[in-house]
Amino acid sequence: MKRRDDRVPPPSSASDLASSRALGVVGSTVTVVGGLLAGVRPLGEVAIELPVILELRASTVLSVSVVYLGLTMLLLAWWRIGMLFRTSGGPSCREVATTTAWWGVPFAFTIPIFSGDVHSYLAQGAMTAAGLDAYRVAPAALGGPLTVNVPEIWQHTPAPYGPVFLNLAAGVTQLTEGGVWAGILGMRLLALLGVSLLVWSVPRLARYCGVHPPAAMWLGVLNPLVLLHLISDAHNEALMLGLMCVGLVVALRRQPAIGVVLITLATLVKAPSALAIAFLVPIWAHQLDGHRPRLRAALRTVAVSGVTALTVTALAGAGFGWVQALGTPTHARTWMSLTTDLGWAIGTVLHHVSGLGVEETRHKVWLAGLVVAAGFCLALWRRSERLGPVTALGLCLAVVVIAGPVVHPWYLLWAIVPLAAAARSAAMRRIVAVGSVALVLLVLPGGVQPSLPALAGALLGTLPVLLVAAAFTWLRRRRVSAPSPVPAGTVLQPALTDIPPVDQPGDRPGPRLLARSALVAPLTTGAGKPGSARQGGEGGDFDHGAWSVDGQRLAQRGTGGDHADDRFHQGERGQRRAERPTLEGALVQKEPREPYQDHGMEVPVGQHRTRAGGAPGGERLGQGRDEGLAWGR
Repeated sequence: MKRRDDRVPPPSSASDLASSRALGVVGSTVTVVGGLLAGVRPLGEVAIELPVILELRASTVLSVSVVYLGLTMLLLAWWRIGMLFRTSGGPSCREVATTTAWWGVPFAFTIPIFSGDVHSYLAQGAMTAAGLDAYRVAPAALGGPLTVNVPEIWQHTPAPYGPVFLNLAAGVTQLTEGGVWAGILGMRLLALLGVSLLVWSVPRLARYCGVHPPAAMWLGVLNPLVLLHLISDAHNEALMLGLMCVGLVVALRRQPAIGVVLITLATLVKAPSALAIAFLVPIWAHQLDGHRPRLRAALRTVAVSGVTALTVTALAGAGFGWVQALGTPTHARTWMSLTTDLGWAIGTVLHHVSGLGVEETRHKVWLAGLVVAAGFCLALWRRSERLGPVTALGLCLAVVVIAGPVVHPWYLLWAIVPLAAAARSAAMRRIVAVGSVALVLLVLPGGVQPSLPALAGALLGTLPVLLVAAAFTWLRRRRVSAPSPVPAGTVLQPALTDIPPVDQPGDRPGPRLLARSALVAPLTTGAGKPGSARQGGEGGDFDHGAWSVDGQRLAQRGTGGDHADDRFHQGERGQRRAERPTLEGALVQKEPREPYQDHGMEVPVGQHRTRAGGAPGGERLGQGRDEGLAWGR
């Protein structure tokens, strides 16, 4: 039997995937061209200071419109690929990974478009290489070309990043000898390493959590936020998320100690992944026998994490000053932070009423938001056995970001990536997908300031693409809905299929004459052969037949018995329900527990159902663990 990746997809799916890929490549390229005009320009670089570039950058409307023209095409291509999961299971994991590479290449060789944080990384890395303590000394003390490009707000602030990341950044600056362009490319290589870890880990994590792996990759890896902020802007979230997801996969493979080590390393890149260490406790506890497994798992997790952190910190020659510097990002005021906006509003009113300072009120609201977030995180941790540890972790990170004092679009990736791999709620996946689109469109390039010309440029770049896409969609639907002529004298005959029927008691097995109806097509995959319920390889890929419904499984197995006909009609109704359009479009089925051959454990594969308008993964049947697979006993 062929693997899913070796089979040729249906012609319509193949052509749609090819056209979406091409549209995404064009969108990425146009966005990069617009980034040269409206992105974060490194000072002193001859290629960026050409007269023609400077003249075009002077027009805010033109530069922003080019960026949004590319962004809209990229979003449209991404959404079209997501809609392919509505038919035949959609692209495979390999096809999604290939598309990610195609779209990511243009962003790998350009200036940062939305954020200049990479210049702070380089300056802090150069300080570490020079023997300066980046937790005590700010970039302004370093001087040189790397410091010139650091935003003014970060010139006098300590580094809030762990020693693992600072030493990696120091290695980049030493290899590139302090060059700005070479340093950007070096930091981007680190980001690409993190994205590669996501490509490896997200489908495997999705398979453990009962989510269609290619759909998880579409939502968590091919996501435009990953391309724009992790690859183009080279944010260290890429390395943090990559190590965190690999650690979760390793822990679910019954190697929790190694998983704790990897997630601790992710924490020593950036602090938010420390929350993932807490959610390793229920994973480890379900792999232990005896009394008080959760307590013993917690003690072991703390011990392994503490030893790893102390050892790595000592080897790096750094202290724990980054813990005290975790408040550095709050120097930026971001309009996306609810607590910042609420604190400003309340502080302004109180200032006029009682003279209380606005900043003092804002800090109190920040503290209240963090307390609320801590309460939610504790509740999610206690319910992790029911929700599933990875889903609970994603929700916990989402609460921390939303209630936090600073919110950037790439911060939301802390929650988007684990939820893409684990969330099976249709509403939750819909929110993640729509929210990703909104975050892409609501953030201006880093080289321009919010203004009416910038808004006009965004509209001028977005509307033409949407109008053309709407026109093509209308023409395509009209062409599809047009009836095909039937030649005169044609006699319609029923088709003989090789689908094993559902026999009644006393019937002789064999092919049955069936009229070609709406029931026949869903029951076949490929050239009229029954679909297979086989699982894919270790990469998490699945055969199309594995993502069907009960009626298809009963018809393929030819189940007999007194109630076989009733079960068949129940399956047919389930087939019609499951074929209703879904957001990402995976069709899933309830299946019994089957042995997971790769690791010798039982895995409940696809133990859920799809509601109308639902997303891949559907809704869980009954109660129990959402990710109750290898992390159970």
